[in-house]
Amino acid sequence: MTTINTNKIVINGVPAKFDASELQRRQQKHKVAYQQTQQCCEMIRGSIPQQFLQSVSDKMAAGYTLSKYPTTMEPINYSALLVKPPAMQEVDLTKINNDVSSAYKAELQASHEDYKQRLYAQLVQAEESKQAAKAQAAKDKVYADLKRQADQTYSPLVFPEA
Repeated sequence: MTTINTNKIVINGVPAKFDASELQRRQQKHKVAYQQTQQCCEMIRGSIPQQFLQSVSDKMAAGYTLSKYPTTMEPINYSALLVKPPAMQEVDLTKINNDVSSAYKAELQASHEDYKQRLYAQLVQAEESKQAAKAQAAKDKVYADLKRQADQTYSPLVFPEA
């Protein structure tokens, strides 16, 4: 028994193309997230007050600033988040921009490949449908010829009139 697939593959639209404004929008979104979260900070820890304060002092001399996040001053657990200097943030943001760009390009490539695969499947399905229609037409033609031969072989029945 033959099963016929009635689900016709149809592709709508085209794959997305590179859009510089979309890339900039995504990069800006990640930049804002970087600046509004702890990503732009570095955690400074110390187990004794002098060690902690010296680390904070050294970082502040290197251009770090205090963040909006709370400082922990519990015994044996001193910590603070300090905002990285602008030069270090630029390095981080450059890496983030590169990562976002790579992810965007990979997304576009995946979309393009998906469209290619679906188009291939649609073309294969159309060709198989054409081949099946041709085969069925040829089969119908042969059966019609055989039926004609059978009809010609025997003359029609003649019944005497009563």
